[in-house]
Amino acid sequence: MKPSPILLLLMFAILFPACSGEGWRKVFTSPTLTLNYDDFGPEHAASKFLGPRGAKTVIVAHYGFNHITPSAPEDVRYVNVLQSMNFLRDEVRSLPPTAANEPLRQRLRTTYARLYPLQLQRYTSMLNSSFAIPANGMNRRLMLPALPPPEI
Repeated sequence: MKPSPILLLLMFAILFPACSGEGWRKVFTSPTLTLNYDDFGPEHAASKFLGPRGAKTVIVAHYGFNHITPSAPEDVRYVNVLQSMNFLRDEVRSLPPTAANEPLRQRLRTTYARLYPLQLQRYTSMLNSSFAIPANGMNRRLMLPALPPPEI
């Protein structure tokens, strides 16, 4: 009699303690990045993407959906990494090229550079997932936006 795949999976989970508890959590959760509200620019610009600012608003960038409704005890907002990068890139490009905007432009670029490794890790893992069909037929341009040029 051939053992069922479920039985083999159960035996694997019982026999290997690294695959239980924290081990499974590390395998199935994606990396996140905690940011401040100010990392997305001044409130009048960032509120279009993040919603109204609270007393201590914390932004968590992850791979899931945007959830910008403030939570009750702590003011935590969840934003998608790729959508955050697109928002930051659009904000950098929309700023007039004046010396007064240079500190804001640099702050937005720094936030973008902090988000970029998360998206790059996802992009690389998707490309390495299949040797026959790279990225399982996904459009690579939609997965990883380019860094904003330094002269913008």
